[in-house]
Amino acid sequence: MNSPPNFPQIVDKINETLPVHALWDGFWIHKFKRSNLVISGSQDQTYYRNYDLVFKKVLFFNLPRAWRDTNVLGDHMLRLSDREEFARHHPDFDIQDRQIFAIDLHYDVEGQWQKHTFFVVAAHVYLFKCEPPDDAPGLFYTDPLGDVWYPCKENRVV
Repeated sequence: MNSPPNFPQIVDKINETLPVHALWDGFWIHKFKRSNLVISGSQDQTYYRNYDLVFKKVLFFNLPRAWRDTNVLGDHMLRLSDREEFARHHPDFDIQDRQIFAIDLHYDVEGQWQKHTFFVVAAHVYLFKCEPPDDAPGLFYTDPLGDVWYPCKENRVV
């Protein structure tokens, strides 16, 4: 019988492996298809992807389309959240049996850094190092909410 995934250990391993501040072209939503969300990171997204962060069986995500590596303070991009924190932002959303992952991004607004927390509610998360020939750049994601004013925190799973 399989034991349940150890999500704190998985998130720690992702944070140890993902070189957040070495991906100078930052991160972007590469694609969202069949409940799978792929966030890519690159040193030069014109030519390749260095890493893909893949979330499986996603019920909710409200990430911006792209962000810079400088928007992440510290060396860890991903963290586990809990129902209480998520409910403060999205009180009527049922996460079912999924995990809540959070990404804290910081933006300079008139000389003051402001933290914005974004969530992904998913069954699992994986990190893949992209190697040729599976490192082609590209953006296959279209925001279903259209061109919305930032920071829109609405669910993009529709």
